[in-house]
Amino acid sequence: MQKITWEINESFIFPETYGCPVKASEVHVTPRWEQQVDDLSVSLLGIYHLSAFLEFDAGKERAKQLSNECTLIDEVEWQDKLGYFEYAIPLDVSLPKDNVVHSSVQLNARDINVKLDDDGVCHIKCHVDCLYDEEQDKTQKVEQPHESNVLLMHSEAAEDAEKGESILNDFLWDLDEQYTRVEIPLNKIR
Repeated sequence: MQKITWEINESFIFPETYGCPVKASEVHVTPRWEQQVDDLSVSLLGIYHLSAFLEFDAGKERAKQLSNECTLIDEVEWQDKLGYFEYAIPLDVSLPKDNVVHSSVQLNARDINVKLDDDGVCHIKCHVDCLYDEEQDKTQKVEQPHESNVLLMHSEAAEDAEKGESILNDFLWDLDEQYTRVEIPLNKIR
């Protein structure tokens, strides 16, 4: 099993009326994705679903001037003194198609770290592990020979192939616009 790891860093700010977050009770980051396979890669597209319970101090003012790197969370649900919010971080990862067994891909968030600044900014950082099985070398695969009960003379098979190919070529040349052949695999949703 192969492993690739990357880091996610997000910063959040809340409306001034809430005050400043002073304590993080519970934070979860859950990857949700679907796979898309093209000629070159296996793409994982989706979101990292972030959910958090924070304790706020309404008497503590947050800084007025904030950097543009913070995301404003203006919808917070309250449960007792804890504020709950959710956020979706875009997920877009490409893995080399030749190396990956498509059904084996797993994403796991770990080491979630929350830092609450005095200016009211909540920084959330975590690591994401991508685990997948590598395909075995294609030259090592052994194909079983199969027998056919249909015997065609070489000249008959060549004539049939040329005839079918010429019908297809005639059809394609009669088209008014260009065409492109596209194979669309069914996506596996996790």
